[in-house]
Amino acid sequence: FGSQLLRSATASSFLRGSSASMAPTKRPATTAAGPKTKKAKVAKGPSVAKQCKEISSAMKDAEGYPPVVVKMISENLAVCLGDYKEDRHEFQASIASMAEKMLASIKVSIEAKIKESEETLAKADTEKAAREAAVEETKKLAEDSTAACAAAKQEVTTTEAELKKAQEELKTAEKEQKAGDAQSVKDETKKGKLESTINSVFVPCKEGALEKAAITKGISELQKLGKELDFDTALLTSLPSALQKDPASRGTFDNVVVTNVEDELQKRLVKLKETLAEAAPAREERASKVATCAAAVEALKAKLQSMEKASKDAVAAVKEADGKSKAAAKALKAFGPEIKATGKALKDAKDSLEDFTTGAMTSFTELLNRTKPLPEPEVPAEAEAPAAAS
Repeated sequence: FGSQLLRSATASSFLRGSSASMAPTKRPATTAAGPKTKKAKVAKGPSVAKQCKEISSAMKDAEGYPPVVVKMISENLAVCLGDYKEDRHEFQASIASMAEKMLASIKVSIEAKIKESEETLAKADTEKAAREAAVEETKKLAEDSTAACAAAKQEVTTTEAELKKAQEELKTAEKEQKAGDAQSVKDETKKGKLESTINSVFVPCKEGALEKAAITKGISELQKLGKELDFDTALLTSLPSALQKDPASRGTFDNVVVTNVEDELQKRLVKLKETLAEAAPAREERASKVATCAAAVEALKAKLQSMEKASKDAVAAVKEADGKSKAAAKALKAFGPEIKATGKALKDAKDSLEDFTTGAMTSFTELLNRTKPLPEPEVPAEAEAPAAAS
């Protein structure tokens, strides 16, 4: 096509130049003697210029051709088709050939539009049924999505209530634990203090392993603890005298006092251990209840988070489903006008094809195949005039 276009461009330039240089000349009058003749009359059809104008107008609808090419060919139609077929230069024939291809492409384009419209109309019932089905399908989807969204929101509400109840139960269990463990906590504190005093104060004082100042301080601590544990007052009063002496210097009474204090300390320690051991099962039960309640709270928090996400997703799904439902309803509503428009487009395309075929295409074919007419018969002038003698 490129080489043909180049040739056609050259032809166009050549034809424009030739057309300008070929000025019309006046035919000289015949002076030779002879009988006068008169040409027979020939019926006239549409003028070449008018037909070329009609063809040029149709070429504006050509698709796939650069505007400059369409312009070049249409402007040179008269120059190319104005001459008879057998008189055309090869450049004229080249442009005429391109014009023929261009017109053929226009016809193909119109026929394609007709075919497309006919196929659309042929599938109208199927398309309508599909759109109606889409409306029902998306409508149900929207209804299901709305129901699922409502259920998801209800799950959130239910889980929130469950979490609130579980948090209250945890709070109650923690209060019960605190109240139930209060005495054991005190006893554990006493036990720890008693064990520390025995190991770090009484035993060193008893063994004389401390300096005098430390012994005095230790005795004060032992007396204070003895009062807290309800030791015998006389025993506590005798304690300083016994512990301030070296173990070897202590008399029988001193040793009795030290032994009695030690026995009392151990009795109290054993009693505290027994009390704590008795309280242990209940404490473990309360601790287990708190742990169970705390685990339930954490599980419900995780569940609530999941339910909230599900609810959010459900809201988005409802929005999407509603959008699809509206789009399907809109498409069904537009079906009638679309079919009507397709019908009109089909009629217009058929009318256009008819006009093109009987108009521009017919004119082009006539001009393309136009050949020189046969010589007009000459009629003697005498034959025309009636005999004067008669």
